[in-house]
Amino acid sequence: MKLSNVSSIIWNLFIYVTLSIFFVGSGSSQSPLHIPDTLSGNEIFLKIQHAEHEILPGFKSQTIAYNGNYLGPTIILKKEQLVKMHVENLLGEPTTTHWHGLHVSPENDGSPHVVIQPSMDWITEFKVMDQAATYWYHPHLHGKTFEHVMKGAAGLILIRDDDENKLKLPRSYGVDDFPIVFQFQTMDQNSKQIKIENDFDNITLVNGTYLPELNCPAQMVRFRLLNASSRRILNLGFDNRKSFYQIATDAGLLDQPVLLDRITLGGGERAEILVDFSADLGKTLAWVQYGNELPLGYPGGPVMGGMLPLGPLDNRSFKIMDLNVGSPTANPVYTKPDLLVKNDPINASGVMERTLRFTAQPMMSPTNFFINGEKYDENKINFSVSLNDKEIWNITNQTMMAHPFHIHGNPFYVLSVNGNNPAENMLGRKDVVIIPPFNGNVRIITQYLDFHHPVLPFMYHCHILSHEDDGMMGQFLVKSGINLAKDFNSVELWKLQFDFTKRWLQIESTNQESGFTVNLYNLNGVNYIQKSIQSSSVMLDLFSIPSDVYFLNLIADKNFATFKIVKI
Repeated sequence: MKLSNVSSIIWNLFIYVTLSIFFVGSGSSQSPLHIPDTLSGNEIFLKIQHAEHEILPGFKSQTIAYNGNYLGPTIILKKEQLVKMHVENLLGEPTTTHWHGLHVSPENDGSPHVVIQPSMDWITEFKVMDQAATYWYHPHLHGKTFEHVMKGAAGLILIRDDDENKLKLPRSYGVDDFPIVFQFQTMDQNSKQIKIENDFDNITLVNGTYLPELNCPAQMVRFRLLNASSRRILNLGFDNRKSFYQIATDAGLLDQPVLLDRITLGGGERAEILVDFSADLGKTLAWVQYGNELPLGYPGGPVMGGMLPLGPLDNRSFKIMDLNVGSPTANPVYTKPDLLVKNDPINASGVMERTLRFTAQPMMSPTNFFINGEKYDENKINFSVSLNDKEIWNITNQTMMAHPFHIHGNPFYVLSVNGNNPAENMLGRKDVVIIPPFNGNVRIITQYLDFHHPVLPFMYHCHILSHEDDGMMGQFLVKSGINLAKDFNSVELWKLQFDFTKRWLQIESTNQESGFTVNLYNLNGVNYIQKSIQSSSVMLDLFSIPSDVYFLNLIADKNFATFKIVKI
């Protein structure tokens, strides 16, 4: 190794240690934990925008947020309701908004394909089909997810349903039912701005608050936890090893509360816990990140002999926030339910297995990762499935780093982890699971219900945001299960030819017995061209339509085809 490279490594480590001392060891006074506002009803309005937020005392940092200065409001929905979401993009650059964990159609999902152009208002409407749990929303534009989310663009979605409502649980928002969004950020020591060059973080925020404290009543309290960090895996516990109960996973309640004294969450993972503070009146307890207790290769924990770079907070324990226990509320909950709901896992007997393999190039790379040997290509569908199909995904991680893995569209159940039955608190519905390193293996089972689309896919990816942006992602189509090529989606009946000079599109139907109809619409559902053609061909002028992603629907008699068109 050249001397200059050694010097560079030593200098980087020196910077990391300096930042660690400056931020984590700071004696700054604590601030009250910010509790995000709420939005509810059948119509939700969001604006994603640039803003300023005082992360470190006395300094304004440039941020991105929904409807405010940092993060976004908590959206409260009820299962079975119809909701219309409005997302206005005021960033001056393209973005998306993904409803993470919600069971919605591909066109409503907010994936990298559902782009919101600058100054545009994305309007999407869907029925809430999910069980009571804590979900979230965030931007998902490929190559920009890390920047947009880590600058603060994220918010929680709370779904309630009748089963959850029958249980005696704390549910007074901000009183005995608290939203808790963890983000490990990288702050520049001099400018006090959020750095997005890497995700080796040096401070911890909770709901956008640095060194927060929260006043809790001396009773049973519910916390809805989200790890909204890019890289670091959360390993949370109390400083006095106080126990608590996990009652929900990503996408629903567990069968019964599970007693824990640590909870581990990868990026994008959520959990709901109950903490009994009834014997702690007048005490101050602390939540601590126990990074030094994480398994080898888990981001934020120990690594092998310097083979992977360490951030300033890695492989150590440190306080995240204080909880001050005061008087009970007027109507306190003091007990936990013995039973919650009855989950109905998918029967794995006879179900087809799909194999996914995570690799790195070179083998020990801490940044360059692949799924089945490939990087994400927006124009490539990695595989297709049929509506109502059940599949087992057999996922093996041959890299030296654990990866939180997320699937869009449908929840899943964990069947095994490294060949063993999953832990009791992993037995509920999930949409993110940590795949252990060093040939670690996780098997999950899912079913593709309710939604299909001929050209718009669902995504699957690592939820370490920098890995996702770098291409550790794939996409799959859910098809209707009908013989589309023969009966309905007859692409071979159409001939399309572009004139790139004049930006005309010529469409010709080979069905000579009747005319056809043309519909050109964008992902917001805005219809730009709608025509009934009486002849066998037509020329469409694409010059006047704005740059966007479009779907071209062509219908002739009982045959139709859908084409995706991107105008740049």
